[in-house]
Amino acid sequence: MLVTREADYAFRCVLEVAKSGRISAAEVARRQDISLTFLGKIVQSLARASILSTRRGVGGGMTLARPPDSITLLQVIEAVEGPLCINSCLTDPPQCERIDTCPAYPYLSRAQDSLRAVLSSTIGELLGPISPDGDGAGALTGTVAALGTPEWDVPIRRGKGGKR
Repeated sequence: MLVTREADYAFRCVLEVAKSGRISAAEVARRQDISLTFLGKIVQSLARASILSTRRGVGGGMTLARPPDSITLLQVIEAVEGPLCINSCLTDPPQCERIDTCPAYPYLSRAQDSLRAVLSSTIGELLGPISPDGDGAGALTGTVAALGTPEWDVPIRRGKGGKR
């Protein structure tokens, strides 16, 4: 399974909004090097899923619709992609009549359950606690280390002008 570009951009957008508090789509697009047109489609999906709240005009922009600790990576993926499913036999309802006799089904089911469990990490966990210097990388470092990919161990800065 490959996370699509749309899901990747959705993660980046939600994290940027979470770090900034209120931000325009144009600024997110600029900071993340995403086409504003494509980002607009993503933002609409995230707003429909009650992940982002949008407002036009002076004082407008995007904010999180809920606290970051109540938004999971899985919810972000499913907002733009639909239900996460690694094989058609695991859809609801299942799209296969061989589930009862298929030797792969229990393994695929466990794999999907494990993936969903890992993706239940929240945006708040990714941002981590805010330290006095504005570094919110604590939880991200721990989460990434647990996944076994230390090359992603890049701090995320919170606040205006924060850079990776």
